[in-house]
Amino acid sequence: MTYNGWTNKETWLVNLWLGDMFQADLDDGQEIDESYIESVVYEMASAALEEGANGFITDLLNCALSEINYREIAKHYESESV
Repeated sequence: MTYNGWTNKETWLVNLWLGDMFQADLDDGQEIDESYIESVVYEMASAALEEGANGFITDLLNCALSEINYREIAKHYESESV
């Protein structure tokens, strides 16, 4: 099942919320690869969890993170840099 042209809703949401930042980073010469995207997402998730998220939110967030297709997002920015 796809969502708005992306693999799933989780992948779409990452690009929706962080896409402008990734584009700016790309414009500044940063390579936007799978590893970079995943590290940004995990850093943001960790910061949110440190602010006191409860067990339910933690579990929900961990489930969502496992569904994100980081490679698909990276491919989107590879085509943008051509």
